[in-house]
Amino acid sequence: MPESRRVQLTAQLNALPRPRLKVTSWAWLGFVAACLALLAVGAPLNVTLYQMPLGFGLGLAIAHTAALALTAVRPATGMLLSLLPLAVMPLVSTPVGAAPMPFSVVAMVTQVLVVCMTGLRSRAMLAAVGWLLSVAVGTAVIYRSTAGAATAGTETNVVVFAAVSGGLMVASVITQQWQNIRVQLTAERTLSAEEQSRRRLAEERTRIARELHDVVAHGMSSVVVQATTAPFRHPGMPPEVAAEFEDIAASSRRAMSEMRAMLGALRNADAGPELGPQPGLADLGPLVAAATKAGISASITGLDRLDPDGVGEVIALTAYRIVQEALSNVIRHAPGASAQVGLAIRGGSLAVEVANGPSAVGAVMAQLDRGHASGHGLVGMRERASIVGGSVVCEPTPDGGFMVGALLPLAEPGNGGTA
Repeated sequence: MPESRRVQLTAQLNALPRPRLKVTSWAWLGFVAACLALLAVGAPLNVTLYQMPLGFGLGLAIAHTAALALTAVRPATGMLLSLLPLAVMPLVSTPVGAAPMPFSVVAMVTQVLVVCMTGLRSRAMLAAVGWLLSVAVGTAVIYRSTAGAATAGTETNVVVFAAVSGGLMVASVITQQWQNIRVQLTAERTLSAEEQSRRRLAEERTRIARELHDVVAHGMSSVVVQATTAPFRHPGMPPEVAAEFEDIAASSRRAMSEMRAMLGALRNADAGPELGPQPGLADLGPLVAAATKAGISASITGLDRLDPDGVGEVIALTAYRIVQEALSNVIRHAPGASAQVGLAIRGGSLAVEVANGPSAVGAVMAQLDRGHASGHGLVGMRERASIVGGSVVCEPTPDGGFMVGALLPLAEPGNGGTA
């Protein structure tokens, strides 16, 4: 391989991001290193400073360190096993000079870590019991023989161990409880956010159902009136034709009753009836004018070439709501940008397109609002379009703007009739 190619590959490999250990991995690595260090220091001290036989010195150091490691995965078992070397060490040792007894420095540090690890990995009661048993073992060892065996040094040793291990045990229990509270709060926040999202989607679907009910009920009311009054408006109608109109009126009344019952199940108990007429294509002009007053440069094309009677009230309402939500997004996220609303008939469908250009202020606001946007407006637009058999596409434009495009069929899905 040429030298230049080797240098290039080396530079590329050095430029690759290095994998980093997580905080938990570093913690476990430090714990293992501490266990190895305690073993490496404790075994020689047992043999030299406390004059234990080699088998006892090495074996007890290994047992105590192994109990510490076991406490990380099995706190109760590790705590109980740690008491055995803690009780045997003073019985087989002959300390040189003023070596601390009954707990050597290494044994004290190891047992303090055992108590702390129990508090971090288990319940507070188990940590407290382990601390009491450790202190009890030390106290029993110094009074194991005749009265007066205990000295000021041995009692001080036990008191220091009890104070240090007790304080760290309380700190470890508090740390574990604090961590548990954080996990519970995070879980509650996640559940609350999901519940709020589902509630908003349910409210949006209910509002869509109510609006569709108002639009369809208006058309069906017209059918009922026309079918009921047909025999009077057209005298001399054959009886079978009059009966046909009466059947049409009865079916329409029954369908309206069922729609009112369905709306009653969907309606919020605190929400009052909506008595105003629903918006349609004729209201798009005032909607665009209001958006212009709100701070964007908005225009609409193709509205004058549409036949409102050929579009239908449901499709007109859906188109109005999609344009309304799209312009609201432009006002909220891209203030000062220009927006174009386009309407056209394409292959038996109403094509609605709302496109806006970039906005420097909007880019800053998008960064500030990141993480707070819920996206329910886009979901609502897709819900409305899917109800009438249409579709919505939302995507950024190459110039830094945004485009919302909807295709709404003018014929009802499945029967080819007009909407």
